Amino acid sequence: MSNMSKKIISSVFIVLFVGIFSYFNGWEYIDFYQDNQSLQEQNLSLENEINSFSLDKVRELDSISFHANPNKEFLDELVWIIDLAEQRVYLEVYMFTEKRIRAAIKKANERWLDVKVLLEKNPYMAPTMNRAAFEELEKAWVDVAWSNPKNYSLNHSKFMVVDDKVVISTWNYSYSTFAYNRDFFLVIEDKLFLEDILSIFLNDFAWNKVSFYNHNLVLSPDYSRKKLEALISNAKESLVIYFPYTTDERLEDLLFQKVKEWIDVSMIVSSEVLDDEEEKKLFEKFWGNGIKIKAIKKPKIHSKSILTDSKYLYIWSINFSSYSIDKNREIWLIIKNEDVIEEFLNVFWGDFNE
Repeated sequence: MSNMSKKIISSVFIVLFVGIFSYFNGWEYIDFYQDNQSLQEQNLSLENEINSFSLDKVRELDSISFHANPNKEFLDELVWIIDLAEQRVYLEVYMFTEKRIRAAIKKANERWLDVKVLLEKNPYMAPTMNRAAFEELEKAWVDVAWSNPKNYSLNHSKFMVVDDKVVISTWNYSYSTFAYNRDFFLVIEDKLFLEDILSIFLNDFAWNKVSFYNHNLVLSPDYSRKKLEALISNAKESLVIYFPYTTDERLEDLLFQKVKEWIDVSMIVSSEVLDDEEEKKLFEKFWGNGIKIKAIKKPKIHSKSILTDSKYLYIWSINFSSYSIDKNREIWLIIKNEDVIEEFLNVFWGDFNE
């Protein structure tokens, strides 16, 4: 056979192979292209929204109540909220070990409500933490799923939707949250906010990577850093902060800069950070530069929040770490509500002056 004949046969074979492959798989590539194009368009729209963000665009939500742990009575209330559900119970949480809430969710499922639970499969240093909850719910025929590890490193979110109520918090669904930790959570009834939270949950549950934007919401890894830095940078009078620890140099530098601008910065941290030499040096540096710090042992500090100028309050699941800000799925809320801020300040100064 001549070389020319071999080339012709090879060309025909390639054309046939491509044709057959395209026939059976072409639509998958078209879908992939369309999905990728849609994601690029979403990202462009998201970037435009972020670049135009200002705190003035944050609106006051229709109905919002503030709760602080430790408070075992709120565990009763939360179970009661689930028991009264008539339509749906959706839960997306990092760690889920609280037995009474698991029991309430199973009962809701037995009432034929729309029940869905999304859990992190590999919590940091506790890879089997959620396995018991997953298996228990699965056995009870609850629609339970693991988060998609390809979309973000860890799903560190902590929120629940019960009918038209959104419960968003700094805490995991564990007994220690209610019994020992200083954590905050909010119960919100607001139609526009509910619509966005439902979209976030249902897409996370379906493993879809979709971008969302809401002036009152802050999402990691989508745009939390820009909004967080804006919150700190825009302070004109004061910053009041709760967080267990910090390992993000950019945020630390911003706090030092605000002190230089004569902004009053007060923070409460966990006393556990003083057991770590690097963290201890950092907080000594904070103190030496004029930041007021209180390290407390009880209640255990697990809350993450910032209040800017007694006007804008962030309640979140996110830690002050590059990993949480840039890689995890985190959901947090910007609040403009005088009653909630007053309650928050009462708790903060009670802890600070203890």
